[in-house]
Amino acid sequence: MRAINGFIEWVFMFVAGSLFAVFITTIAYQVLARNYLGISVNWTDEVALLCFVWSVFLGAAVAVRRQVHYVVELLPEEFITTNNALRLFGSLACLPVVYVLVVHGQIFTGMGLRRSSISLGIPLAYVFAAIPVSGLAMALFLIEVIQTDLRRLRTGGAGEHQQGDL
Repeated sequence: MRAINGFIEWVFMFVAGSLFAVFITTIAYQVLARNYLGISVNWTDEVALLCFVWSVFLGAAVAVRRQVHYVVELLPEEFITTNNALRLFGSLACLPVVYVLVVHGQIFTGMGLRRSSISLGIPLAYVFAAIPVSGLAMALFLIEVIQTDLRRLRTGGAGEHQQGDL
């Protein structure tokens, strides 16, 4: 499971990084074209939006695996068992969100097949597909995270999740 998730994470980071670079380049081109060349380039908005949406959703999935989303620590770190139980509860609480991303994201993507972007003329499903794809990856990553949380709770392991734990 770790090897598969590690590969998926690597692919997501590579794709998200590449798309973010395209996003920055597209925005820079749009600004230069409008301000210095005096031309309006309509397609840049949609390309930037597509790249940004995919970068954010792929990055959010990776953040689930790395456990780097915002966390509020309620108790001092000396309460190892309680903190491990709360960490497990937080991981389990992500499951309904993942369900919504996968199921309703798939519905939303299907609706995007009937709508096209104005400038590029591509179906908006290409943008919306980031939602269920990210949700599926989050589901895979959460299985691994929950296994780690359960192991920590069972063994009384202390400390935060480390990259090597996953």
